[in-house]
Amino acid sequence: MSERITGTGEAPHYDLAVLGAGVVGALAAYYAVRRDPGRRVAVLTHAGRGTGATRLSAGFDTPTGHNPAQRALAARSTALFDELAAGLGAAGHGDAGRAPVDVRWLVAREHTAALDATMADGGRTRPVTGEQRAVLQRTFPGLAHGDHEVLLATGPMTAGQPQWLTDRLLDAVLGRPHNTLLEGFRITEVRRTDGRVELVAADGSRITAAKAVLAPGPWALDGPVAAAARERGARVKKVVAFHIMTPPPPGAPALVLEDADAFLLPHHPGGHWIFSITSPDWDRGPDEPLAIDARDRDIARALLARHVPGFLPHLLGGRVFSDCFTPGHLPVVATVGGDDVVMAIGGSGSGYRLAPAMAEDALNLLDGRTRT
Repeated sequence: MSERITGTGEAPHYDLAVLGAGVVGALAAYYAVRRDPGRRVAVLTHAGRGTGATRLSAGFDTPTGHNPAQRALAARSTALFDELAAGLGAAGHGDAGRAPVDVRWLVAREHTAALDATMADGGRTRPVTGEQRAVLQRTFPGLAHGDHEVLLATGPMTAGQPQWLTDRLLDAVLGRPHNTLLEGFRITEVRRTDGRVELVAADGSRITAAKAVLAPGPWALDGPVAAAARERGARVKKVVAFHIMTPPPPGAPALVLEDADAFLLPHHPGGHWIFSITSPDWDRGPDEPLAIDARDRDIARALLARHVPGFLPHLLGGRVFSDCFTPGHLPVVATVGGDDVVMAIGGSGSGYRLAPAMAEDALNLLDGRTRT
């Protein structure tokens, strides 16, 4: 079913409408159908499935957080990812596109205790062994750090494929009768009509639903939740990840430059490294022309020159997008104008790793369940 009704005709009706076909929206739709296989679900997106921040996410899941609430979300998302892998595995989709990756941390010695406190599982960092240091030196050419900095190790974390996962989740939703995906359906207004939630698109098309989850990702400030998002202090920000065009060796660890809020992640499917940095460009929306600029490149080159100079010749291209950031980098999952509409916003560059908990919280609010 994919019809749209315009003008004064009767609009198609669903039990649940999900605005956003990124990883948060896909998970909300998937969980909704898993809870109630008979629930009629429509997923709406102004573009295509898995676009925006999901398509360009590095998929690095470090179960950490800088405050107790963020750590609780991260720990719960990790557990939900494990459940998801088991469920998708039973459907022939393997491990939900996630693979373990060893993680090494470069941090100022005086910040070690603060780093330990971010670990959601209560784990602790430990100094790298001689063997681990040798691997790092072989993997990261010219690896160097100051006398005030230390290299630390933690247990394996995971690297995922957010767009692949989103596609599998939507396939599972759309594989059931009466569910639909409406692409090119840019919602400009959400209103209540005759006890129903009515979602109106830019071209006048509309559908109705009993309930709705609004997960617009970086479009949070340009659409039906814009006012509520701004009230919560939401802003959009450019997110940049360069490519280091040299193949990571098998079993290569990730290297987190903790004090610079940057990381080097092996991307084996692409045959290169992802080098995520913190861009200083705020208030850059996803519909603006976005590009890696000279300032981004200067930040990346300075970090590599200081810590992994052997990667400098391989710094070529990358990915750039926007994301919605909220105060304290804590996602906002809350009702909007009534208990039949919930917004889930504020991935703050970590939307993939927090998506399962965000989606579960959104459905719990709609279904009247106790929020975890």
